[in-house]
Amino acid sequence: MQPKTPLVWNPILRQYLVNAPHRMNRREGIVTCPFCADITEGIVSPDTQVWIHPNDFPPLQPPVGEAYVVIYHRDHQRTFTQLSVKEVTAVAHVWRDLYIDLASRYPTVMIFENSGESIGQTQHHPHGQTFGVSVIPPILERELETVLQETAAGRGCPFCRVRAELEGEVYEVAANTTWQAFLPPYARYPYETHLYPRRHIANLAGMQENELRDCAELLLRVVRGYNALFDGAMAPMPYLMGIHQLADERFHLHVEILAIGRAPGKLKYAASAESLWGIWTNDSSPALKAQELREAIVKGGK
Repeated sequence: MQPKTPLVWNPILRQYLVNAPHRMNRREGIVTCPFCADITEGIVSPDTQVWIHPNDFPPLQPPVGEAYVVIYHRDHQRTFTQLSVKEVTAVAHVWRDLYIDLASRYPTVMIFENSGESIGQTQHHPHGQTFGVSVIPPILERELETVLQETAAGRGCPFCRVRAELEGEVYEVAANTTWQAFLPPYARYPYETHLYPRRHIANLAGMQENELRDCAELLLRVVRGYNALFDGAMAPMPYLMGIHQLADERFHLHVEILAIGRAPGKLKYAASAESLWGIWTNDSSPALKAQELREAIVKGGK
């Protein structure tokens, strides 16, 4: 019997998964770029640099969810690290607008990027994705549970506490006026990096102009730092980037970048223990990797 919705409930883990068999036929390895076609076919104006493209193979459709692609730049050959802070700030503005729109209809807005063929990137035109989802995914649900437990215990926001504890310590890799970046001691991947706004804020809707710009600046610095590791021997670093946010004001927005490279020519795979049981093994010292990344970020900025 076919399910009536793409959201399938797992009664053992008590969580949803998405069943989207039509995505098996999505475009991979094709010569024609669907995002460049938006330009050549006049769908976007000649002066448009950042735009939203409806996902051609959406895993979810209304009222269950919606899926969009955010095009970072009209130049097909650009990579994220080749964009300027101003250009990434323009992308951040689109993220904020898209969040505000989708949050009016869905409890979860997932803004993310898959970068690198080794982790599933199928289109090389610089872009990311955004899903509006009618359920809260397990990771965000667990994070919110922690927030509620800590608040009830009178300890306040756990994210604010972690940010304060890691500030200026061996795990901080970069910072600016309104944001900080850490390679936390509980990192799953050797170069996994978390970006926190200094101000407690739940989602992009309340993000101020200087905070959007600082977010763009720090994202660029960190990813350029990845590519400068071991004098460029790990470039381009494949990674997964996601913005964690909720409408609940007790939540604390943050960005997680899961850098898949673990050493030159080597990738970190979510193998048996990680995928089958959810217990992660980090074969490195987070403090040492934070030091390596701090030094690479300095090199990447020169």
